Amino acid sequence: MAVTKSKAKKAGGQGKKHDRGYKDVLSNSATFLHFMRKYFAKSWTANISPDDIEQVNTSFITDKYRLLDSDLIYKLKINGSDVYFYVLIELQSKVDFTMPFRLLYYMVALLSHIFNNTKKGVRESKGFRLPAIVPIVLYNGKDKWTSPLTYGEYTEDCGIFGDNIINFRYLLFDLNRMDDDVIEPIENPLDAVFVVEKLRISEKLTSNKLVKWWTENTSGFSNDHIDTLITWINYNYLSGEMTPETLEILKNNPKKGRAVMKSFADVLVEKGKRKGEKRKALEIARNFKAKGISVNDIAEATGLTVDDVLRL
Repeated sequence: MAVTKSKAKKAGGQGKKHDRGYKDVLSNSATFLHFMRKYFAKSWTANISPDDIEQVNTSFITDKYRLLDSDLIYKLKINGSDVYFYVLIELQSKVDFTMPFRLLYYMVALLSHIFNNTKKGVRESKGFRLPAIVPIVLYNGKDKWTSPLTYGEYTEDCGIFGDNIINFRYLLFDLNRMDDDVIEPIENPLDAVFVVEKLRISEKLTSNKLVKWWTENTSGFSNDHIDTLITWINYNYLSGEMTPETLEILKNNPKKGRAVMKSFADVLVEKGKRKGEKRKALEIARNFKAKGISVNDIAEATGLTVDDVLRL
């Protein structure tokens, strides 16, 4: 179903700018292929040609969940057949235990779109087959991902009925459980993004570390790669507030770029510190609330707003 502007605005309110930032990086087909080959290393990834990768720009909207526009859908040809890769970008602090059903819902929405847009005579022919869909979840939460990895595990008494019921396994990229040795060496802006994100989420990111990392790891990047990485930093951490002059310095003047990165790093580390403090305050407030302490007293003791406490 095509998305109208009014519906897109309403549905998109649930999205996160961080999700969008990852989508922008992965929207480069070469980067997506790098992601598949480096981090999943399935035998069939060797059969993917960069020339056969096509991003599907169609937006879908569901009646129960959200606009699927923050996620990515790629159509690839493997051994001459179309295969769709549905990348769900799940950048949140808590594990979503409904993930198997969400993926099923989105996959059916995509298959319905493909089926309904295939000529009647073709889709009703003996040889017609719907394409394969490979679901992928990219997750960067601090907690270990403990949601079922298969739809069967999400189904009551799944073991009784064998292959008579729906089942599939999705690919999971759990950033914070990914070994650093797998991510490095940094060969692509996406690898760089993963390194910075791991440091930020683990609260081990300091200004000096980031400046050192930037100096050591971006010198060999092409201009396109530098553009991608800087755009991601600007969008995700600085709310798009970098001036064109600052962007130009980062791209073309390494010496001055160190000072710019130091300023950026100071802002990023301070933001991370404030988020960490609020997270601790929320945890204390949650414990107070469980003990029956009044909302106003909790807000006063923790420095949170009354609305923050009520949302717990």
